[in-house]
Amino acid sequence: MNENIFKQIQIYELNTRIFCKENGCTLEELPESFFESSEYGMANYIWMMGVWKPSPKAVAIAKTHVGLLNDYHKVLPDLKDSDIIGSPYAILEYTPNPLVSSSLANIKVLKKQLEEDGKKLILDFVPNHVALDSVYIDSHPDLFLQKKTNEVCHNSFRHPNGRIYFHGRDPYFDGWTDTVQWDFSHPDVKKFHTEILMEIANVCHGVRCDMAMLPVAEIFQRTHGITGQEYWKSMISDIKNKYPDFIFIGEVYWNMEYQLQQLGFDYTYDKELYDRLKNKSGQEISMHLHADINYQNKSVRFLENHDEERAAHTFGDKSIHMMSLLNFLPGAILTYEGQSVGLTHKLPVQLGRVPEEPLKSGFSFFYQRANLRLMIRKKHEVKLSYGYFECYEESNYDPSISRILYYLTEKQIGMAKVKIYNLEILIFNPEDREISGWLKFDKTTRDFLDSLFYDSIEIEDIITDKYYRKTKKELLDSGIFIKLAPKEAHWFVTDSDLLKEMNALT
Repeated sequence: MNENIFKQIQIYELNTRIFCKENGCTLEELPESFFESSEYGMANYIWMMGVWKPSPKAVAIAKTHVGLLNDYHKVLPDLKDSDIIGSPYAILEYTPNPLVSSSLANIKVLKKQLEEDGKKLILDFVPNHVALDSVYIDSHPDLFLQKKTNEVCHNSFRHPNGRIYFHGRDPYFDGWTDTVQWDFSHPDVKKFHTEILMEIANVCHGVRCDMAMLPVAEIFQRTHGITGQEYWKSMISDIKNKYPDFIFIGEVYWNMEYQLQQLGFDYTYDKELYDRLKNKSGQEISMHLHADINYQNKSVRFLENHDEERAAHTFGDKSIHMMSLLNFLPGAILTYEGQSVGLTHKLPVQLGRVPEEPLKSGFSFFYQRANLRLMIRKKHEVKLSYGYFECYEESNYDPSISRILYYLTEKQIGMAKVKIYNLEILIFNPEDREISGWLKFDKTTRDFLDSLFYDSIEIEDIITDKYYRKTKKELLDSGIFIKLAPKEAHWFVTDSDLLKEMNALT
């Protein structure tokens, strides 16, 4: 029997500039619809992406960049000049964009408002670069990576102060022309960044760090041929000494996730799982989910975000089944604005308007059911067990992925509190072929069913909203018969009075 305490948080990413623009609001006056949304309800953390002050030069570059203009027209055939608002990752300075908030003090008000709802606020931090016209170049001109010769190349530019600086970049591509590269060989860069992070930490609960591996000394050396200073470990320690509960989320690639976790990151992107769901075999997907539990507890799982194609575009209707799988995994589960209604158009981050497209009611109803279940689950201690799939074929490994969660809730009836036992079962087919057979339960789950449920048990499939009635004897003796198409799942929950009551409210 393999049993663990199941640890999971939910992160909701909001494209803040577009949301405020479309709703005619700022973060000080968010509409009630935001707080009433199912995405808000299920989230532990709200990531307000893109709140910092934009760069005029970055906007100008975004309006003339040929490659970007082609991308804009693909998603917005009726593109207007006002739609181009520049990249939120070419930051002028770490003060709020007037479009979303008037001051850091007002963002702190939002922080306290979220705390009252049991939520926490995440903001962006971009360690590698700022906008090429950032005010920080004027105040700290020596902290940016300068070209030693007096000739401008395609990865550099001449600043009005007369110096030639390099654009921000990674080792595999040319520089981002709307940015300037911090010089991580200069010891005062980390000192200044610590000051910036202290101000950010005062108004939120954590930061999502863009391309977090780029300041690491070995990567800086590989990119620019210069030995960098130690960066993350001591800086994270300094921030957490003052704000112990402040979290660092790292956008990390290149198999550096574990290294960044060791440097102090609370969570790192699990892009590997995303890529395997897109392109790899079922066995490779399953193997990835057998990684060390401590590593998994610090992994961010997602099907889309502002950098990736929309899940409904990449995976189609299968994305609902894959999202069900994610909700049975430890770590952080990231949901992006628009994911729950099946949007398919990926928006370049430089744009400030989304195209109109029909919403998919099937997606909406699934996410409403899922979020209600997660709202119940996240308030209680949840334990995890595993099932085993006996398939109707010869196989030297289990072709399915199965997870079983169980936990106790309470309901007040009159003067008494009634215990309600909740059981959730996930079985996912990662293969590119149909599988069928019997899902068998481990001893812990059989004991749970035997001692706590009546002879007849009603279960709901969160994915399809279908109900099934099973005898306890069948579940104990045989399990549940399963027939699954490729990349599809069942998400079964026991018939809970509390779940029925919450469903009746929607």
